[in-house]
Amino acid sequence: MSRTSTTHLNVFTRPGSVTYTLPSPPYSSPYTTITLPVGSTWTSGLHWHETHTEFLEIISGAALITLNNSTRIYTASDGIITIPRYAKHEWQRASRAPDLGYDFFDDSSPENNHTYQEMDDELIVREWTQPSDGKKEIFFRNLSGIISHSTQNGHPDWYVTLQLWILFATMDNWPVFFRAGNVPVFGGWIERLGIARILEWGVTHVLL
Repeated sequence: MSRTSTTHLNVFTRPGSVTYTLPSPPYSSPYTTITLPVGSTWTSGLHWHETHTEFLEIISGAALITLNNSTRIYTASDGIITIPRYAKHEWQRASRAPDLGYDFFDDSSPENNHTYQEMDDELIVREWTQPSDGKKEIFFRNLSGIISHSTQNGHPDWYVTLQLWILFATMDNWPVFFRAGNVPVFGGWIERLGIARILEWGVTHVLL
């Protein structure tokens, strides 16, 4: 069954989780704006791009961003964040940091007061890529369509996963299925030998 066309829509919301705001009219701008309400556990998932450099800009709130082996909190004051091609990255609300085991702050430090407030605010992030070829908008339109259509029609999980994997491979959005550094006993050696990324790349491309 084919999905309903969404070209007449520019806002896609999963209540309590995420809102994607796309250009209006369609493909009139390179920017996609993603809003995460207070309490959202949405995450971009750890992934990389092979043919696009991605840019993130925090409009409001605070984001917990992982870029390769570094994880830290970013706010609007950090300006534009550049995600190079092949760089593993993931972002989500900074308020999730404690639940994920991160402790970035000394509570007694007064300069953290502003960031604490931003962590409790709605998170709004603007995304775009270079080249600006419209793939980001196509990706989010299809992502929203797959999830919405599957929810309405009660498709099984395997079907939804297959559709998402096809989308990821087509739209240069490569998820990290396998974290080589976490392999018991051998993970540290894999990292030191410099082959972790090769293994992660291989597993993802075999699956997709």
